Amino acid sequence: MQTLVRSVACGAPLALLLCVAGCSEEPAPSPAPKPTPVAEWPLPDAASETALLDAAFRVDVSRIDVVFDLFPADARVLAQARVAFRMRPGQTLPVFHFEPARSAPDVALRLDGESLDLGSERDVRFFTYHGSGQTSLELERALGGGDHMLEAGGSFALADDGRRFFTDVDDVLGNGNESLFPTLNTPQELARHVLVFRVHGTEPYLLVGSGWASERDDADAQELVLDTERDVASYTVMFHLAPAASHALAQRRIAGVDVRVLSPNGGVAADQAFALLDPWLPELQAALGPFPMPRGLSVALTQRGGGMEYFGATTTSLDALRHEVFHMYFGCSTIARSYRDSWWDEAADMWYDLSSRSAVTPIAEDFRSGIVNNRSAIAKGFDVRAYSDGAAVFEAIAADLGGRQRMVQFLRHLHERRLFDPFTTWQLADEIQAWSGISFHERFRSWLYQGPEAAATGSSRWDWLHRVDTRLPDARR
Repeated sequence: MQTLVRSVACGAPLALLLCVAGCSEEPAPSPAPKPTPVAEWPLPDAASETALLDAAFRVDVSRIDVVFDLFPADARVLAQARVAFRMRPGQTLPVFHFEPARSAPDVALRLDGESLDLGSERDVRFFTYHGSGQTSLELERALGGGDHMLEAGGSFALADDGRRFFTDVDDVLGNGNESLFPTLNTPQELARHVLVFRVHGTEPYLLVGSGWASERDDADAQELVLDTERDVASYTVMFHLAPAASHALAQRRIAGVDVRVLSPNGGVAADQAFALLDPWLPELQAALGPFPMPRGLSVALTQRGGGMEYFGATTTSLDALRHEVFHMYFGCSTIARSYRDSWWDEAADMWYDLSSRSAVTPIAEDFRSGIVNNRSAIAKGFDVRAYSDGAAVFEAIAADLGGRQRMVQFLRHLHERRLFDPFTTWQLADEIQAWSGISFHERFRSWLYQGPEAAATGSSRWDWLHRVDTRLPDARR
């Protein structure tokens, strides 16, 4: 097959080329094509949210394998992806999210061994559901039951000045790893991910990321492997690959958790991160239960800004480190069913931190918002009022449950009960009632499902937390 990728560093533009898989010759650049137009489609008819999710996303992904060939001297990466999936009941035409396919018609796609022409609507169609904000790729082949395979390939220019290669997910905007490989960009779609990085050249590289990182012998390249080992959402899969000459990788075991910190030379040191985690990891385990990631925690340490949480990993500054590590419990292992439900993992995180330091004002009974209902269940991104108003909602819950200690006990119960079992805001109210006998359903309806619309990029005093700044220490502010 042929191969594909995109630069994820610093928002660089696509520069896609073609190369036969496994080749080591540097491909010649080609003119950047114009993006393929995207049609807006109405939401599928559905009697329930479950039926809507099935009709919109259509497939269940079981495994994603990607091989990245990195050529640091040429600032070039080649990639090939294989996505194993099945159709959901009643669905026939598969849908995927794959950003490079639209802006680079020469990207190679094969479905069950058959090549598809990205320039022909007889093979593929690009669309977005009304209100979703997510460009989807419909493959025009009716499929039955059983296992199917989508293959994709291409190449891109590596734009990062430090010759790093890393994920750059923004869950507030809902931008995930569909910029790198075909997937479904939705929290409920869980799949095992195995990423292989083949670094060509004499300079060694260091890797941190989601799951188990290992190195394999290969005569032609330094080969590093990252395996999530279990099914996780694609937007929570992180990797950060950096030259050993400019970065250091430090490891320490804290409260039984293996912690790996990748930091650039001359910047914030790993010891500073360990100093914050030394009390924080034991506290979280005492409050919420055992650390939920079996391979521990990987940290790509930045110099400033906020952070982003991933399964067993985070790209973060020191200022946001505690916040992002809390997300290992809520956000990365206790999972929202849709992006619009993600308000509650941010709310739990902010409430836990703020309530430990000072009194939090509970949300007013007459508060009205559409934090949840102003978004479709298939929309990407979430409302940043989750940071402030969401924390106040959680304080109101805590007050009825009997205070902070009782609320923490409930969060521990919720985490244990719904581990890797995605659920909605309404189901959160169900869980509160089942545990405490107190119903928050009508208050949730008022607080979260009514009121004026708010933009996805609205402001909050805490929204700096999601603004990741990956510039190296000598980069200008």
